Amino acid sequence: MAAALKGRLQGKTITLETTVPPLEGKEVRVLIEPFEDEVELSPEQHAELWREWVRRGPQGPISDEDAECP
Repeated sequence: MAAALKGRLQGKTITLETTVPPLEGKEVRVLIEPFEDEVELSPEQHAELWREWVRRGPQGPISDEDAECP
């Protein structure tokens, strides 16, 4: 069975919009390409993404310590 699904990539994690029950627990081949359409998030999706970001905290080299502000 082949399925084309949309999802969101963050780091090494891809969260799909829907489940794929027949493939649960099996090895799969994943092709990653950007979704070309402009995506508008619902207020609920936007809030959920913010909650997830707050829960995980900073995850990159960005910090205020070395920032140079004009």
